[in-house]
Amino acid sequence: MPTLGKNVEYAIHSLVYLIDPPEGNTITVRDLANFQNISESYLAKAFTKLKKAGIVRSNIGVKGGYKLARSTTEITFLDIVLAVEGEISFFECNEIRGNCVLLDKENLPWKKGNFCAIHLAMIETENKIKDSLREKNLQWVHDMIRKQYGQEMIDKTRDWFQTNVFDSK
Repeated sequence: MPTLGKNVEYAIHSLVYLIDPPEGNTITVRDLANFQNISESYLAKAFTKLKKAGIVRSNIGVKGGYKLARSTTEITFLDIVLAVEGEISFFECNEIRGNCVLLDKENLPWKKGNFCAIHLAMIETENKIKDSLREKNLQWVHDMIRKQYGQEMIDKTRDWFQTNVFDSK
């Protein structure tokens, strides 16, 4: 089964750390990669796409880095997936029903635009997955992290960036 690339996971995790940086500060891809011990080059590619999609904005120069371009409630998982992976499809119909030896190939009902029941079920499933991704946003995941790990983890994260990134600039 096709899977979404690790860039989606990298992107969502990294965007969470951009939710509440100290006023006037941005975070670089290098900082995010170092904090998570992940590939900087993979993350840089994801952030290029996130910027193009209007999910983040960047500053250049000494205080360069990234910030969220929209509110946390406006950035959905689907937005992130589409930005990083492009349009996604979970099913590819190969029209094998047309190969059935019992069919009158000159008078196929789906030639008039009808989908078979299997294709319709797959479209419905894909739409449900996309709807679910659309319902989840950065604020939701931030709230879940707080619920799972407590405010202390969020504070420790903020402190790490303050000490290792912002204080060193």
